[in-house]
Amino acid sequence: MKIEAVRIQSFKSFEDSGWVELSEHFTVLVGQNNAGKSAFLQAFTTTGAFIANPHYSAHLPEGAASPESVISFRLRVDGHELLERALHWSTIHVPTTHDLGDQVLTKHFTSSHIHLLEMRHGTANFTMPAAPAYGFFDTEQKQVLSVRAHIDRNTRSFGQVYMRNVVPPDDNIPSLVADVLTRTTFLFNAERYSIGRCLMDGRDRLDPDARNLPYMLLKMNKSHKRMEQFQELVSEVLPSIKRILISAMGQEVEISVQSHGSMREDLAISLNECGTGVAQVLAILYVAVAYRAAQIIIDEPNSFLHPAATRRLLTVLRRFDQHQFLLSTHAPEVIAATRPEKLMLLRWDEEQSQTVITSNSGEDIDHIRTSLSEIGGSLADIFGYDVVVFVEGPTEKACFPLLLTPENRTAINFVAVREASGLTSSKPKALFDIYAKGVASSALLPPVTRFSFDREGRSEQQRADILRASRGAARFLPRPMFENYLLHPAALSALLQRLDGQNDKTAPDAINRWTDANHAKHTVKDVPNTSAATCDAAKLLGAMFDELTQNRFEYRKVEHGEDLTKWLLENDPRSLDDLVAHIKALLDGEVISSAA
Repeated sequence: MKIEAVRIQSFKSFEDSGWVELSEHFTVLVGQNNAGKSAFLQAFTTTGAFIANPHYSAHLPEGAASPESVISFRLRVDGHELLERALHWSTIHVPTTHDLGDQVLTKHFTSSHIHLLEMRHGTANFTMPAAPAYGFFDTEQKQVLSVRAHIDRNTRSFGQVYMRNVVPPDDNIPSLVADVLTRTTFLFNAERYSIGRCLMDGRDRLDPDARNLPYMLLKMNKSHKRMEQFQELVSEVLPSIKRILISAMGQEVEISVQSHGSMREDLAISLNECGTGVAQVLAILYVAVAYRAAQIIIDEPNSFLHPAATRRLLTVLRRFDQHQFLLSTHAPEVIAATRPEKLMLLRWDEEQSQTVITSNSGEDIDHIRTSLSEIGGSLADIFGYDVVVFVEGPTEKACFPLLLTPENRTAINFVAVREASGLTSSKPKALFDIYAKGVASSALLPPVTRFSFDREGRSEQQRADILRASRGAARFLPRPMFENYLLHPAALSALLQRLDGQNDKTAPDAINRWTDANHAKHTVKDVPNTSAATCDAAKLLGAMFDELTQNRFEYRKVEHGEDLTKWLLENDPRSLDDLVAHIKALLDGEVISSAA
C-alpha cells in the first residue's frame, strides 16, 4: 500500500487542504512553529476512534458550528495485500452483479491489478466513495448483488461462494482496506517514550504508540536473520549501543541496552533509563525491518536525536525502498540526509484563516541545492530564516550581524557569496539568474532576500546593471568596501597595541598620520581616492600591519574585522551610522532605483 494523497477538511488548522500529493518514498514537511505540521501528521492517526477536532475559521460568525472533520486518503493497494488481510477473516462479502458473479473476487484479491481507492473517515468509520462498484460495473444499469465467500486458510483462497440479493449490498472492502492502512501506518511523536517493559499480550503487530515493542522484539527473536539486521542497524545509528537484550520475566518482557563491549549482563541498562530518542530509534527500526511495507511517520526526528544520530537514522531509512516515509522538521540536515522526493512548506495564512501548503519536488530541491552551491550557499543558509542577506564575503558575514539593533527580533542570516565580484562584474546577471531560477520559486525561500555588495571593482554602469538585474534586491555600500569603515585611528591603535605591545608608532595620532601619508598608494578602480574613506582599505590595512609591526603580525580580515567592529560599537558607535543605515535599508526592503 502507498498513500498517494491526503485531503484534510475542517481539522485543526486546516479548513480544506485540497488533495496533497505524497511521494512514494520520502516526503518532508517544513514550517515554523504552530504552522500546522503536527496537525498534518495527526491526520494520519488511523487507529481507534477518530477524534474530530474541527477547524475554527475567522470567516465564520462567532459561535457558528464548524463543519465536521473529514480526512480523505487516496490509496494505491495491491489486490494481494487485501487477500493477506482477508485470510484472517472467516467470510468476506463483496458487491457484484449477475454477469460478474464471483469473478469480482479475482479482480479485488488475486490479480496484480492496482486499486486506486479513496478513503474517508469523519465521525463514522471509513467509507469509500467508489463503493459498491469500484469501477468494475455500472450500478445504474445492473442490479447490485453481494458475494459471500468463505475463507480457506489451508489453500489460501476462497472456499464456498454464495450470491445474495441484499439491499444495500454487504461490502467488506472498506473494512479490509482500512485494516491494511491501520496495521501498516505508524506515527512516532517528538516525545519521550517509556516502552521498555510490557505484558506478553499476544498481539501480532506493533501498537501505534509502540508500547508493546518488547513483546514484538521477543517474537522477532525467532527470526535470527531479521534480529541480526535489527541489531546491526541499531548500532549503526547509535554506535554506543553494542546489543539490544530482550528478557522475559513471568508475564512481562523487558528491553535492556548493552553499551559495554564485555557484554556483561550486570552492565546492561533498562531502555526506560536510557536517554531520549533511543526508544524511538528502536521502534522505527523495528518497523523498517519487520514489515514488508509500511507508512512510517516521524514528527521532528531532530528534536529527540543528536544531529549526527539523526543523519545516520535517515541514511539507514533511505535503504528501505519498500516503505513510505513522512517527516516533519525544522532542521536543514534532515532535508540533506533524506533527499526527499517531495518537500512541503506549511505556513499559517491569516487572510485565509488556515494552514496553506506549498510543494517542491525532489528535482526542485536538487536544483535549489546546486544553485545555492554555485553562489557559495547551502540549504542550511536559507532554511528557517525570515530574512537572508547574501554579502560580499566572510568578513561581512561575520561583522554584519554585530550591527543589528538590539530590538531586532527577525531571524536573519548573512551568507557569503562565492566570487561575488566575478559573478556580478563580468556577468552582471549571472548571480541573479542562478538565484531566481534555482531558489526564488522554492518553498524553502525566506520571505525576504537581499544582496549587499562592495563598490570596489565595479563601474557605475556595472552597478546600475546589477541593481536592474536584482530588481531592487541589491544595495551597494556607500564606501568602496567594508574595511573603509574600520580605518579608525583609536580602534586600530587599541588592536595593534594589544597584539604588539605599546609603541609610539601605533599611537592613535601616529596611525592617523600614517594613514594620511599612505592611503593614496592604494586606489580603487573608478573611485577617486581623496581620503581614507575612498581608498582600497583592505590593502591599506595589510600594509599598515606589516610596516608598523615590522611583519610580526599580518592583518586578518575576518578576525581583526570583528575585533575592530566590536571596539567601534562600544567606543564610537556613531562612526558606523552609515553602515547601520545600509543594513537597515536592506532589511526594510527599500527598492533601489539607481547606482548612486
